[in-house]
Amino acid sequence: MARQLFLSFRHSRPAVRRSKFDRYIPYRIPLIESPLDKTNTPPRLYRQADATPIELFFDLFFVANLSTFTASNDINSLEALWSYVCFLGIIWFTWLQVTLFDIRFARDSVFERLCKAVQLATMVGFASAGSGFATRVLPENMWIFHSMTILLAISRLMLTLEYFIASVYLPPETAYNLRCVTLFMFLNSLIYIALYFLFNDQAASVGSQIWILWWFQFAAETFVVMVKADESPGIGFEDTHLNVRMGLLTLIIIGDGIISVTRIVNRTVGNGWTRWSFVHIFGVTISVYLLWQSYFDITPTENLGKLRQKIWTCLHFPLHAILILLSEGMQILALTLDVSLKLKRLRDTILSACGVARPSTLDAIDSINRTIAGFGIDFEHGATEENNAIQGLLWDLRRQSRLCPSDMESGALNIERSHDIMGNVTVALFSSMGITPPDGHTTAKRSDHLLTMYLRMFGFVFLYYFIVAALAMFMFAAFIFLVNHDPTKRVFRLGATGTRVVAGLSLLSIIALVSNFDLAYKYMTNPMILFTVALALLICLLSDQLWHTLAFYSASFEAESGNDIELDAIPTST
Repeated sequence: MARQLFLSFRHSRPAVRRSKFDRYIPYRIPLIESPLDKTNTPPRLYRQADATPIELFFDLFFVANLSTFTASNDINSLEALWSYVCFLGIIWFTWLQVTLFDIRFARDSVFERLCKAVQLATMVGFASAGSGFATRVLPENMWIFHSMTILLAISRLMLTLEYFIASVYLPPETAYNLRCVTLFMFLNSLIYIALYFLFNDQAASVGSQIWILWWFQFAAETFVVMVKADESPGIGFEDTHLNVRMGLLTLIIIGDGIISVTRIVNRTVGNGWTRWSFVHIFGVTISVYLLWQSYFDITPTENLGKLRQKIWTCLHFPLHAILILLSEGMQILALTLDVSLKLKRLRDTILSACGVARPSTLDAIDSINRTIAGFGIDFEHGATEENNAIQGLLWDLRRQSRLCPSDMESGALNIERSHDIMGNVTVALFSSMGITPPDGHTTAKRSDHLLTMYLRMFGFVFLYYFIVAALAMFMFAAFIFLVNHDPTKRVFRLGATGTRVVAGLSLLSIIALVSNFDLAYKYMTNPMILFTVALALLICLLSDQLWHTLAFYSASFEAESGNDIELDAIPTST
């Protein structure tokens, strides 16, 4: 029996009963395949009911690219947040353009596989340039913008070639619109190449944010592709699996939030599970789960119509950005809660050194040292200077004749030294967990400088977390309004949309706590902060059942009044 090759451009036909005299004739993948399904009269575009393996493979490259960028970039300032959103936009709109072609015209062929290989290579190129991506063009990151614009040009040139080949097989009246898209993609790729020469040492004189022109190109190419799809019958998105593709990408992005959960587990339970570590991880897990349920409970199950379909598709970019920012914010808040509990334990240990039952100086210092060692801090991960500072402070305390101050004499373990120990342990804990302030790593030993720096960063995370949580509610409200356009669902649409708008406004009002430092600090160090978004999502999901019931009885009442309403069209569950 011949051994099957691992990589082959041919596969056998479905198995049928053959006699031993039948000759095996392999099915060879064509060089180029027509996008038309000629079994229909007249021929129409071949439609896939579900995502193809190569499409799923492309999705994996997208999320791997995103995960790599997330691992190398912290969202700890407004500039870092915009860098994150902008990089996501670059790879997301590239993914969208490839998807809008694939769901209509892609057929398995040697040519299409080669095109996909190039598109996958561009995703790898984006990952190589993403680690140093910033919102300003500077001499030190010039190569990143050069690489990005060339990769964008290559991606659009491949789409130009694919659209042109597809137009050859279409009828003349349909091929005209597709060739307009081909021409626009070609011109757009030339603009990307022209931008390469604008990214130079004189970019500051032109504008350090000239790369924003990319966004105008993203919007223009999306607009042209979607408009031209409607001008000719048969090449639109109504009968495609676009909804499936968007749903799968959303599922993968929500699943990327599970990576945040595993990171939290890895960083907080290294020395074993505790009651509070379980609470923190459960809060993040239930939030990710309810985000998944909140989206897939409102995905379209019927034709949305041309305009609604396009709006629904484009709204997925802000939704995906919001979901990613939410998962990153939850990760930082959960780690902050873990650090706050450890710092409380250290504070109690320091206070016990000069408490009522005072131990000896050596026993007190050993107790402080054991408490710090019990935190499992990886000092090699960006906290070596803090480790030296902590050990220096403890060694200095061991040599003092008097540790605790009194009314008559001063002691070595005064408020200033206690704060210095707390401050350096704070920096070491966060640094070992990969959380650093936007100004970079600091070597300051003054606790007030250290704590102020981190409090400013956590104040920013607190603000953006609840802002994007509110935006997530507004996005879900918009999706419900778009998807449930049937008149029989009017009560459910208005009720469910209103519930999510109210929930979003409630989450948005939480940012007012920053005006009161004590109240904001207590809330940020309380596990309830991780369950707030989950509670809002749960209320919305439970209220949907109420609105479905009211919608059913409302339709029944209208039917009894003589209005022509089909009760069977009323859903009884989400």
